[in-house]
Amino acid sequence: MIDNDMDECFLKEILILNEILTPLASSYRLSVGAAEELNKIALAHRKDVEDAIDRADDLGHLVDDVRRKLKKCMKKYFSELDYRLEHMEEIQKKAAMREKLNSKLNELSKGKNKED
Repeated sequence: MIDNDMDECFLKEILILNEILTPLASSYRLSVGAAEELNKIALAHRKDVEDAIDRADDLGHLVDDVRRKLKKCMKKYFSELDYRLEHMEEIQKKAAMREKLNSKLNELSKGKNKED
């Protein structure tokens, strides 16, 4: 089971990947559009058009990589949420037991410190 620190880590990673993906996808669209416009220009050299298409293709691969990583991270996060929802009662009981044990330990340590 994943704790709250891990949840925050997942959420931060999701946010970071999303922040990367949004402008990268916009750049990809602009790059594809620029390659298309360059292709329409009669005086454009074939090599320039091919280079523009290659740049757009490279950006497309980056977008795909980030999207795959984001999807993988979101799947892990959602599967953990599903697990927690299915086992919520059990998790709450264990948390309550842990809290009781911690309070007992604190009482015992306070009592021991008073004796010293």
